[in-house]
Order: sequence, then C-alpha cells, then structure tokens
Amino acid sequence: MRSLLVKPYGSIVDILVEKLKTPPMRMYLRVNTVKTTPHRLVELLRERGIEAYIDEYIEEAAYTVVQGPFPLECDTDKYIVVDDKTASSLILGANLYRPGVVKSSIFSEGDKLLAVTRQGTPLACLEAVTSSRSLHKMRRGLVARNTSSPFKAPRISELDIYKQGLLYPQGYPSIVTTRVLDPRPGELIVDMNASPGGKTSHIVQLTKGGARIIAIDRSPGKITELKNTLSHLGLDLNVIAIPHDSRYLHYDFSLLGKADKVLIDPPCSNLGVRPRLLENRSYKDVENLSSYQRQFLKTAALIVKPGGYIVYSTCTLTLEENEENILYAVEELGLECVELPENPPYTDKTIYKGVIGYRYTPLNMDMPGHFIAVLKRSSSSS
Repeated sequence: MRSLLVKPYGSIVDILVEKLKTPPMRMYLRVNTVKTTPHRLVELLRERGIEAYIDEYIEEAAYTVVQGPFPLECDTDKYIVVDDKTASSLILGANLYRPGVVKSSIFSEGDKLLAVTRQGTPLACLEAVTSSRSLHKMRRGLVARNTSSPFKAPRISELDIYKQGLLYPQGYPSIVTTRVLDPRPGELIVDMNASPGGKTSHIVQLTKGGARIIAIDRSPGKITELKNTLSHLGLDLNVIAIPHDSRYLHYDFSLLGKADKVLIDPPCSNLGVRPRLLENRSYKDVENLSSYQRQFLKTAALIVKPGGYIVYSTCTLTLEENEENILYAVEELGLECVELPENPPYTDKTIYKGVIGYRYTPLNMDMPGHFIAVLKRSSSSS
C-alpha cells in the first residue's frame, strides 16, 4: 500500500498509511428526510442510548462516535476466518453473521473464538451462538457475538429505526458526492455503478423522486441488492434499475447525448477505505483498474448531453485511478474539468497538470480516503 501512495503523498505517506489502518472516529449515517428529520433522528438515536450529532455542513448527514482503541482480549486457541468486508465490521464491534465466514476450527456453542483475516490478523473475540457443525449447514443468521474488539461503534443495523428505513449507514464522502452531483427534478441521471444503492437513493431523496434515474450495475444480484435498498428506504420513485455492463450503454441503449448528469463510482483499489486491514494491491492491479475505469469515462462522455455534467468518484487515493484518469478525460475525451465554487466540506483541492480534484484523507478531519472530480461536456459538442 505504501508504495502505491508515495507518488501523491511523498514524505507524509507513512503517517497516512498508519491512519488508514484505523477507523474514523465519526461513523456517518444519512438521514432519510423523506421519512423523518435530522433533528428527530438524532433524538431517536439518543433515546436508544447512542451519542449522535448532525454534521456541521450537510443537514442529512448525522454521525455517531466510535470509541477506542481498546486492548483485544481473547484467550482461546479456536479461531474463525472472515472475509475482508466482515473484518472491517468486526474490528468496530459488530457481531458475526454467516455470509462473512470463510472457514473455522472446530468449535461448540458458547466457545470463545478469535476472529482473524485470511492473512491471520486478529480482529475480535467472539462468543459462538452455534457450533462449527451447524455452521456448515447455515446460509445466513448469527454465528457469534462480539465480546471484545479494538474499537466500538453502535450496531446500527440492529436498531428498529434502521429497520424502519429512517437512516442509511453511508460514508461522509459518499454523501458529499451526491451533493456535488446536485441532482434536480426533471433531469435524466445515469448512475453507472449503482449497487448497493446509497447514491441512487440519495438522488431520489434530494429530488423527492422528481429526477428520472437509470441505475446500472453488472449482475442481477447487484441489481437485486440495489432494489432492496431503494424499497427499504421507500426511495424507489422514477428509478429504472438494469443489470448491464455500463461500459456499453452507448451501444445497447438509446442514450447518446441524452443524460443531463452521469455519476461514475467505478470499482477501484479501495486504498481509502478505513480501517484498511490488508495490503494486497500491486501496481499492476492499480494499472489494470485505471484502464478499466477509463472505459466508464469514455462511455459517460458519449451519453451525457452537451453542457451536461459527469461526477467521478472513487474510494481510493492512488494518482493513477484519480487525477490521471481525469487528465485522460480532458486530453483524450475532450471533457472540461470543473472547479467548484467552494471546496466540498473537509476536502483538500488538488491540481495536477491543470486538472482539479477534491480529496478526502485521514489527515483532514479524520476522514476515509476518497476522490471526487467534476467534468463537463462542452455545449458545442456534437
């Protein structure tokens, strides 16, 4: 990871990498303002014993406070291996559910288990609520309760107000990305990488269902996840969800020059996600991802109308996947890079060979790593 971030961060890269290994001390939630108000949601969270606040800049962004670090106490020789996504949850105190389990030693109900990554990094101490024999027959459900973890965050997904769709756990930079898109009623908006639905549902929320949204993701499974998110939040108005490879929208759909705005949040190296527990990316991986991301930009440049806007965002901090891709969009695709009137909250503005981007990092307000840039198709484009 360090070698991939030296180019953009130079002498401060070691400080950055160490911060990426820990979670932010604020855990953000997007208030579903179609169902409640920010102040009421904060009241409801506090009534449930959760310390909560409204963000200083974005009214629908509330946050709770993460506590820690604490020593990890787990005197056991029994273990359970979890996937990467689950690892990040367990280190924050979440319970373990069946989909996150990779493999385990033999254990019985009530046993202590040390949860570890695939590489053997300790994450949390758990108490099993089932046995390893029963585990192999399960497809879903609770496997073990978290009894000791380095950090503790509220278990939002277990709250009744979560189940009622009053909130959506979402990183602050992701919330800001949709704000930067600035969706308006009546616009045709294409979300090229829409699952699991955080940004798509936010577009519906901000426009009160008044925008026409085409939400794309590659697999039927991802589209099912997207639809479930929208339905759960009651934010499925005017959304057409399509399982498709959005790199080929200009071939397979009548969208050439039609979209008012396009949102690109492509697969990336995830080197801004916190806590970043793994260092499993190579420079070749980043090169391949950058090339892949440019294909989305190429299609977006074709489907956006003259005078329309493209917002590009990633949850990574490499130069190759961010500023260099924006430079490609300007030099090779003929798009204009747009400087915003004000920096989005808590961002650092970057200027790279004339193109402008906005970066979130742990070094500024303890944020995750994230990149946002705005592109415009010239009004004279044909």
